[in-house]
Amino acid sequence: MEMKKCERGHYYDASVHAECPYCMNENSAGSMERTMALDASAGNDKTMPLAQAASGKNLTRPLFAAVQEAGDEDGRTVALIQSDMGIDPVVGWLVCLAGKEKGRDYRIHSDNNYVGRSEKMDICIRGDETISRENQAVITYDTSNNRYYFSPGDGRSIVRVNSQAVFQTVELTAYDRVVIGKTELMFMPLCGERFAWEKDSES
Repeated sequence: MEMKKCERGHYYDASVHAECPYCMNENSAGSMERTMALDASAGNDKTMPLAQAASGKNLTRPLFAAVQEAGDEDGRTVALIQSDMGIDPVVGWLVCLAGKEKGRDYRIHSDNNYVGRSEKMDICIRGDETISRENQAVITYDTSNNRYYFSPGDGRSIVRVNSQAVFQTVELTAYDRVVIGKTELMFMPLCGERFAWEKDSES
């Protein structure tokens, strides 16, 4: 294969075609679906459909611009502390001690943190097929009293805290061991009596 670039910026196989097949067939049926250089004179290698070039219309836009336009209108609920501070700060961590993701840490944020295998979850534990995709458990940080709670979710397998099966909400303290599926995690709080984001931001 011998790739060659014509004067209009098209790439073609010179070992198959003596001349640029796109330029030769510009006026044939379907030519408006081919591509041409956006700025052949400037040596720009980017291409666009001929129909689009002829119309002068920009039919696409950068992904970043689309995200900017979307702003915060993605339907997600914003945590109370996030609405006050402008960010959703970390309030603690889970650290994987045993399981597929041993050594990995997971950030805990204020209010409810849903745990599961799905990327949609606040805490996504990958690779453990014994964990439900969504809502296997919930870890909550209550900003009103600076306490942490652990609750079972909708998953099939039983969740445990310090080797005890959990069927209702229990309070978490530093170094508690949480077992979800075949994954064992250690709980490490950031906020508490000595520090809280709300109090720190007021000072």
